[in-house]
Amino acid sequence: MGPTGEQADGRRRRSLRTRARIVAAATHLFLERGYLGTTIEAVAERAGVATQTVYYVCKTKRSLLAAVLDSSIAGDVEPVAVLDRPWFDALGDEADSASAVAHMVAVSVQILARAAPVYEVVRRASADPEVGALLEENRARRRADQRQLVEMLIEAGHVRPGLDATRAADVVYGLVNEEVFHMLTGDCGWDAAELQRWLTTLLLRELLGIDP
Repeated sequence: MGPTGEQADGRRRRSLRTRARIVAAATHLFLERGYLGTTIEAVAERAGVATQTVYYVCKTKRSLLAAVLDSSIAGDVEPVAVLDRPWFDALGDEADSASAVAHMVAVSVQILARAAPVYEVVRRASADPEVGALLEENRARRRADQRQLVEMLIEAGHVRPGLDATRAADVVYGLVNEEVFHMLTGDCGWDAAELQRWLTTLLLRELLGIDP
């Protein structure tokens, strides 16, 4: 007899808790020591699990870094894509175009604040071919997600007439990214609220033709 629904759900919750502990431990170590300075053994020790458990959950060190990057973007280890989360539907339900753009920027800056430090770990280790491929995959995924965001805004009538989806998506991709976040909050000392206001102003102008 196979497991009942309740038993299966319990196993899933335990599995997610274990994964969360491993990802949290790896996040701290990658940020403290970088990619090269972090070992699977150290992650296991920090997480309080066996080394084999880390390999079972994440298979390789590169996959572990990918899991850390994914969780920093999503905010948790739940297997739910960023655009399948409630905020995306809420964005589509916005009746006012300026509010929709402001909502998109607010959520994007929250994501960048979580993801930018891990992204920097990935960028610094990108001479490693596997990590370099992870960096390119992340950029491609962000570009695709932002294109989907823009298409949803266009469908909802929240982009000015005459601005095509490719141009609008390029603008969002060029402005709303980890590199800009790192430069302005790190090099220039902006806080996240200041960055959010600046991006909102620029995107209202670019996407809606509004000059606040």
